[in-house]
Amino acid sequence: MKIFDWFQNINKKESAVTRAMTLWLPAGQGVSSKTDYASLAKEGFTKNSVVFSCVKEIASASAGVPWLLFRQLPSGERREIIQHPLLDLISRPNPLQGKFELIESVVCHLYLSGNTYMEYVGPPDENHSMENFPKELYVLRPDRMRVIPDPIHYVGGYEYSVSGRKVEFPRDRILHLKLFNPLDDWYGLSPVQVAALPIDKLNAGDKWNASLLQNTAVPSGALTCKQRLTDDQFDRLKTEMRRQIQGVSNAREPLLLEQDLEWKELGISPKDMDWIEGFKMSALQVAQVFNVPPELIGLGPATYQNRKEARKALYTEVVCPFLNRLRDGLNNWLVPRFGENLVLDFDKDGIEALSEDQEALWNRVSQSEFLTVNEKRRMVGFDDMTGGDILSLQPDSKPNSESESS
Repeated sequence: MKIFDWFQNINKKESAVTRAMTLWLPAGQGVSSKTDYASLAKEGFTKNSVVFSCVKEIASASAGVPWLLFRQLPSGERREIIQHPLLDLISRPNPLQGKFELIESVVCHLYLSGNTYMEYVGPPDENHSMENFPKELYVLRPDRMRVIPDPIHYVGGYEYSVSGRKVEFPRDRILHLKLFNPLDDWYGLSPVQVAALPIDKLNAGDKWNASLLQNTAVPSGALTCKQRLTDDQFDRLKTEMRRQIQGVSNAREPLLLEQDLEWKELGISPKDMDWIEGFKMSALQVAQVFNVPPELIGLGPATYQNRKEARKALYTEVVCPFLNRLRDGLNNWLVPRFGENLVLDFDKDGIEALSEDQEALWNRVSQSEFLTVNEKRRMVGFDDMTGGDILSLQPDSKPNSESESS
């Protein structure tokens, strides 16, 4: 009977593509990500300074942007709310983290694995009473989470595994943000995976340089001898080589050779390998994947003006698109649980790096006499106001605001 009901539900689904993707899966079975998150985080973040710098730049910049809450009026206007339980939750999401650290964790997981998951804690309540609002928000590790597909709702839920224990979450309890992946229906594509080859080259180069310093500080070579050495002589020679020339303190020390021993170079010089330029190219490739200006991570000219323009580009091309993604996710997932007609948005005017551009835009808009008030408001990011479609009105400098404590 259950099988028959299941096929009846499938027939009600509008999307045949979703049915095709989930038909081969047994009911309730999770889909695991093919990406090894532990390797991406270890090799790409903890062992690579370029990836670490790129991710931290994006995370720190995103976490520092303030958030605003608005009420959408029937007229189409948005009125800012100064005090509200949702703002309190964003400011203090859980006892262990503040807003900055929570969003920083969201960004780091997203740009390392291509996926990030957030859980709200608190009983669901259709009446939105204050006692049943979501009380806490937590960011969950993506390598422990599995998506449970569903032929009706596309995603039926999530399964979180840690230390041999598994916990299943309903789909409305988890916010899943992911980067676009053309080859996976449920999981995003990690930028670290895209930049794997230049990252491996950088890591291998760092290891080679460290090994170079620990051994001879010169390219490797060979000791040749005209006669065969006994086992004792061979072992003694290896020990002496390590003792005399291995380590930073013995770099470039002369090597004392006995009898007919002769040193012959076998390695090639860093110049022949174009070592420095290869390092720079790999580092720039990594920065290109993350779309982080190289001036911010020490790969370009570090003048004040260059860093200023690079900081502006970071917010415009990386941080704001990410915050748009997070804003849309929160408005679909979390905000409706606090009531109707509420809209959460980040304060673009509060980004100091973009203040000059915002001020120039305000000046251009305010001096445009051929635009209506609503046209001007749209240009600076505000919603339309009642009676704002005529030329004789003057635009408000700031939107109206109200205060709500519940």
